[in-house]
Amino acid sequence: MKNIQLEKTVKRKQEARDIAREVINFGITEDQKIDIMFHIAMTLESNNAMSQITKLLKKFRETINKEENTENNDNKSKILI
Repeated sequence: MKNIQLEKTVKRKQEARDIAREVINFGITEDQKIDIMFHIAMTLESNNAMSQITKLLKKFRETINKEENTENNDNKSKILI
């Protein structure tokens, strides 16, 4: 009985890895990876897990946005005419 459950768990984990690999092979940016993780987390049945994961991802997304704004501002000031 435990062997069957273990085999099912292994199969589900392999399927999850295959799905992740397929998404990555699709050719997505780092920002899109975070957005995908955020949207998947929003579908979790566990409210506690959903809340903690999305909170973490929101903080990371804000950091990326701040870095992009800084990079964009730096690039504007470095334009040569």
